[in-house]
Amino acid sequence: MLEKGGQRADSDTGWGHVANHDKAATVIDTLLRLDADETYTKTALSEAAGVPLKTLYLDGTLEELVTVGLLEKHEAEGEETVFSVDDGSAAFDAAKAFDTAATASGEADG
Repeated sequence: MLEKGGQRADSDTGWGHVANHDKAATVIDTLLRLDADETYTKTALSEAAGVPLKTLYLDGTLEELVTVGLLEKHEAEGEETVFSVDDGSAAFDAAKAFDTAATASGEADG
């Protein structure tokens, strides 16, 4: 089932989550390289990934990455919301494993 814009209305698979957010793959690639001990504002994540903040905000990419376990959201009353990489999650481990495998495959083919 497709919604307007060609996005699946019922995407509850891992790849479905990525496909439903235009720049999710770019942000995930960035998260794999960020320091998990640091916190990042939406603006900092946007700049690190090279994705316009408006894009991340309008399609809910960061919130989706919190939902799937790649990011942790830290909110404090009266302060800007910040995020950290959840490098202990199954989603992070899977993304890292895919990145490593794809890199190794590319090196073997190259």
